[in-house]
Amino acid sequence: MNIIFIGGVKFSLDLLKSILENNWSVSSVFSYDDSKKKIYSDFASLDETTSRFNVKHFKVININDENNVEIIKKIKPDLILVMGWSQLLSNDILKIPKLGVIGSHPTELPKYRGRAPIPWSILKGLKESALTFFYVGEGTDDGDILAQQKFKITDSDDATSIYDKITEIGKTMILENLQLIRDGKIKKRKQNSAEFIEYWPKRKPEDGKIIWSKTAKDIHNLIRATTHPYPGAFIIFKNSKLKIWKSSYIDNDNSEPGKIIDVTKHFLKVGTGKGTITLEKRNFEANDIDVNELFSKKDIGTYLN
Repeated sequence: MNIIFIGGVKFSLDLLKSILENNWSVSSVFSYDDSKKKIYSDFASLDETTSRFNVKHFKVININDENNVEIIKKIKPDLILVMGWSQLLSNDILKIPKLGVIGSHPTELPKYRGRAPIPWSILKGLKESALTFFYVGEGTDDGDILAQQKFKITDSDDATSIYDKITEIGKTMILENLQLIRDGKIKKRKQNSAEFIEYWPKRKPEDGKIIWSKTAKDIHNLIRATTHPYPGAFIIFKNSKLKIWKSSYIDNDNSEPGKIIDVTKHFLKVGTGKGTITLEKRNFEANDIDVNELFSKKDIGTYLN
């Protein structure tokens, strides 16, 4: 079975390693050009892995460029795996492999489609989600479902832990389903268009700005949703961007929104619209600014924007 693998983020890298380490043959890999590092916060280089397994590796700006389409046609893949890729594939590519194009989406399709699925799952307060493998068509996340595995989302989960859960599930799912595809035992199921469907929009880095008038719980959830591998929640303090990666909160502990209540070397406690939030892991975007030196006891009682 002639397989092309397309992916360019950490999820892609871990699944590609799982495939190759379990003796599946991948003829070619397409990943993001290195210039995309600035765009994708979970960007991962596939160079070392493709080199180690002697797999042809093409780095691309746009997978749908005519040159890339011609390369894929010449490879004549039986199957294309798209695991961790934000660009929609053109119909010129979709019609090439005889066994189809299989994509992944970390939600329980068809309920939730669209962009930024991990952050939105937290912000929407989901208690359960799923990793879905599906056949890619010309629509958005609407192809026949190949496989789906659910997982729980707890209050202690954040974007990092959910990303890790999905990656571990994906490594197992991809091996199981490659075997089923090769043996001709795949059972597809159409997505039920009559079900509730919600389309999630793309999130931008500026969506991570903390608004102190919101509740401590809402701010805490924003921090959970945007932590690594994503850009992080933030505030602007003294003309510098302070990134917040971890927090805790108290619902019934009241203070004024944005007011600094306490400062130590390890945390910054701030009032919100309802409750207080403790910023436990933080750093300035500019590496030359020491957050521990900038905040001190003298800042207690001042306000953050």
